[in-house]
Amino acid sequence: MTTRRVKDLAELPRDIPPARDLWPAIAEAIRADLAMKAVPDSRRRVGWWPAVGLAASVALVAVGVFIGKNFKQDQDQALAAIHTAAPDNDAGMIKASLRQAEYEKQRDQLWTEVQAKLNTMPPAEREKVGASLATLKKSIKDIEDALGRDPANALLQELLVNSSQEEMRVLTTVRDSGRQEL
Repeated sequence: MTTRRVKDLAELPRDIPPARDLWPAIAEAIRADLAMKAVPDSRRRVGWWPAVGLAASVALVAVGVFIGKNFKQDQDQALAAIHTAAPDNDAGMIKASLRQAEYEKQRDQLWTEVQAKLNTMPPAEREKVGASLATLKKSIKDIEDALGRDPANALLQELLVNSSQEEMRVLTTVRDSGRQEL
C-alpha cells in the first residue's frame, strides 16, 4: 500500500464511511435515559429536604437569638456597673474593652494550658508546634503594630480578627490533642 501525500483539502474524499455504526449505541443510551426517568426513584423524595433545611435554619437562628439575649443581659449588667463607677466614659469603648479583656483572659488561660501540653510532647514535636505558635504570635504582633500606625485600616482590622481567631483555634487544638472522648 502506497502512501500518497495530500497537497490540498480538495484532494480528500468527501464521503468516508465511519469504521463502525455509532447510532445503535446512541439509541440505546437514549432509551436507557428515558427508562430511568420513567421509574420513580426513591431519591426523588428530596422535595422535603429544602423544608427540613429551612426548619433547621430557623431553629439555629432562634438558638442564636436566645444565646445572644442571655449574653447581652450579662454584658448590660457589667456595663451598668462600669457606668456607675465611671459615668463619663464612652459606652462603645467600654464594650470593646470588656470584650478585649475577656478575649485576653481566655487566650492567656489557653496559652498556660498549651505550655503544659507542650512540656509533655516529644522534643521534635514540641519544637514544630512551638515554632508554629511563635510564628502566629509574631504575625499578630506585627498586625497590631501596623494597626497602631493606621488604626482606621479595615483590612488590617479584619486580618487581626482572623489571625486572633486562628490563634484561638490552634491553641484549642494543641490543648485538646491526644485527648480521647469516652
